[in-house]
Amino acid sequence: MKILISLLVLTLTFGQSANAGWEPDKEVEIVAHAKETSSTVAFARSVIKVIEEENLLPNGVKLTIIRGARGGKARNYVLNKNKDPHVLQVLTPSQINNVILTGQEVGYQNAKGIAALVVSPLLLTVNADSEYQSLNDIIKKAKANPGKVVQGGGDFGQVASLVGKMMAEEKGVDITYTPFDDEGVLQLLGGHIDFILENPGQVFKFVKAGKMRILASSVKLPSMPEVPTFKKAGYKGTMLAQYRGLWFSNENSNAQANFYSKLMKKVAKTQTFKDYVSKNNLAPISIHQSKLDKMLKEEHAAYFKLSTELNLIKK
Repeated sequence: MKILISLLVLTLTFGQSANAGWEPDKEVEIVAHAKETSSTVAFARSVIKVIEEENLLPNGVKLTIIRGARGGKARNYVLNKNKDPHVLQVLTPSQINNVILTGQEVGYQNAKGIAALVVSPLLLTVNADSEYQSLNDIIKKAKANPGKVVQGGGDFGQVASLVGKMMAEEKGVDITYTPFDDEGVLQLLGGHIDFILENPGQVFKFVKAGKMRILASSVKLPSMPEVPTFKKAGYKGTMLAQYRGLWFSNENSNAQANFYSKLMKKVAKTQTFKDYVSKNNLAPISIHQSKLDKMLKEEHAAYFKLSTELNLIKK
């Protein structure tokens, strides 16, 4: 009987040890594959701020944002070169579609999803002194001047660039897309381009200062009820979601993903994060781990279909 009890105690102890939760034991890097003023970096900063304020990491572990590597370089750094549970990346739609457009090998299939927490509205924005008062004004100008109307933005393949192209395709017009390091914000302020499709974080301060105007939004804006949605403004096509979240290498364990998933659930419940969501007119979402992996697989299929239909890639 003593032997059986000893074996039982040993089994329970081993089982508890084997299932013990993983925790980070050194600095955690969050790679943000965009410029300092981007919504990608703003999301990373908001997450880090909450974690530090609430002291959510064990043993005094710190977090830092890694910038500089853009697009595929950042993705390769996290999912391929540094298969480390202490190295995470901000997840955005461009990390799915750029793989398709550029034919790169490292993509969602090399990643393990942690969590998606917010969706950002896409705002059709013009200079305050622009002649355009509506989406229809832009389309009329583009019809009369093929290729002369210019949309500014970031790297082609990002959500804004694809929505702009789909909008032009639906309306049967030729709109020129030009990428800029600042996603076209300075060029729009200077009146050098016609419009941008951007997130609230990039344009709201200029709108409030009277330097820009918003003509349409992908979702209804509580703070600007007078701004129509794209559908009401006349665009009936697909509106791609601009989600923000985190992933890391699929070489990492489920226990490690579980830790970060639970951490992000705690982050999302804090008032500081809720204030960030409200201030930036974001929509909160909660998609974690296997559900996020499934969503990203479906996103890849949808972007592949879209890129093929728009003749951006060949089958």
